Amino acid sequence: MFCSSVSRRVILPMTTCVLFFASCSQNRLERAAPTAPSASSSQEQYAPATSPIEAALATNRLSNLEKSFSAKAPSQQQAVASTASTPIYSVTDLGTLGGVFSAALDINAAGQIVGGARLANGVLHPFLYENGQMIDLGTLGGNEGIASGINDAGDIVGQADNAQGFRRGFLWRNGVMTEIPTFGGTESRAGSINAAGQIVGRARLADNYEHAFLYENEIMRDLSTLNGTTSWANSINASGQIVGGSHTLPNQDWHAFIYDNNAMTDLGTFGGLRSVAFNLNDVGQVAGWSYLTGAQVFRAALWSNGVITDLGTLGGESIAYDINNVGQVVGHSFTVDNRQHAFLINNGPMLDLNDLIPADSGWELDIASEISHDGKKIIGRGIINGQYHAFLLTLDPAQAIDSLIDLVYSFNLDQGIENSLIKKLQHALDGVATGEACNDLVAFLNEVNAQAGKKLTLEQAQQLIDGANQIRTALDCP
Repeated sequence: MFCSSVSRRVILPMTTCVLFFASCSQNRLERAAPTAPSASSSQEQYAPATSPIEAALATNRLSNLEKSFSAKAPSQQQAVASTASTPIYSVTDLGTLGGVFSAALDINAAGQIVGGARLANGVLHPFLYENGQMIDLGTLGGNEGIASGINDAGDIVGQADNAQGFRRGFLWRNGVMTEIPTFGGTESRAGSINAAGQIVGRARLADNYEHAFLYENEIMRDLSTLNGTTSWANSINASGQIVGGSHTLPNQDWHAFIYDNNAMTDLGTFGGLRSVAFNLNDVGQVAGWSYLTGAQVFRAALWSNGVITDLGTLGGESIAYDINNVGQVVGHSFTVDNRQHAFLINNGPMLDLNDLIPADSGWELDIASEISHDGKKIIGRGIINGQYHAFLLTLDPAQAIDSLIDLVYSFNLDQGIENSLIKKLQHALDGVATGEACNDLVAFLNEVNAQAGKKLTLEQAQQLIDGANQIRTALDCP
């Protein structure tokens, strides 16, 4: 039941010890399904995560820190950071509980954030971040834990060790943490909670297999499987639809599922052997990943109205962690130089979030785990000063417009064209508060396009076009 070898792949009825080659203490928090065979891709060979917790705790296998800091002085960190063009988000470091690691996993409408952070002694505890402070939620009497979900009432779910040393799902409500039972086995894990207080996750049976569960009114419901041995639920939406992953027969691969109207439906794959659903919005659109046909190469996936869509990459493999009610998707992707970066998709191509924060922030964002339903806040994990810390991104289109104004001034243009462009951007800045900025940005873009190759060099024009389009994307302009 505990780790014995970080490189051994275990095909057992129980879940594996190691998926991302992270430490034993990390992966005891989230043992999911058996690891996939080694992937033949440009990335390090490993199995993609089967849940957000598993991904958030994966640190040892990531190459970002090694590339950033192993052979470089701290002052050289910016050399590996993304070269942002027009920042539209401000970054807040959520800190830790005294240790050197934290990761944010969920955010509610009030801006309360939950996740896991290490204490000074290295032990991982669940946290609640509110009013600028990270609060230690404690455990069920044991050593470690992590929080994975919060609803708008402030109810929190996750997993923690109990006094007997077993990992159990928990519900934290009004300052009290209570244990979620099992299906006769030793352990359970809670992943998500909706506004109705319905909780989903996974729980162990007496035979040591794990099944997805729905827990409400103190009653555990076994959601069964896709005819396999094991299943796990990652998320539940407002209407009670549930998504996750399940083993299938006869080969014990696993597929993403949606559970609705008392039935588990296989969401399928891109043609490969495996897929997992991480999250879904209130209209039933599902985000996750799938292997491609004939390869163990994984791509961020969107399931909507019975159709699976490849969301693309930043150059390598990718995973989608969340989709909000307006269809914005966040996750992570490897870049062409094999770095793991957080991404945003907003009715267009995949954007590297490191290109949408100030270039001098000191951050390298590697996982975006959740986006608020209004799209104004994104949480996740990144590298800052040589450590993995939880972050909060806050949409700041005014800051982006200010940056674009500075860019125009830096070109030392003819005074006439400079004044005209600045005037349009200042109108757009005023329009952020009134909702009229989109029209002003269109006028700005029209003038830039008209002057490209004339009073603006093609390079200058492209920088301004890219910056304005990023702002329009952030404002959800038509």
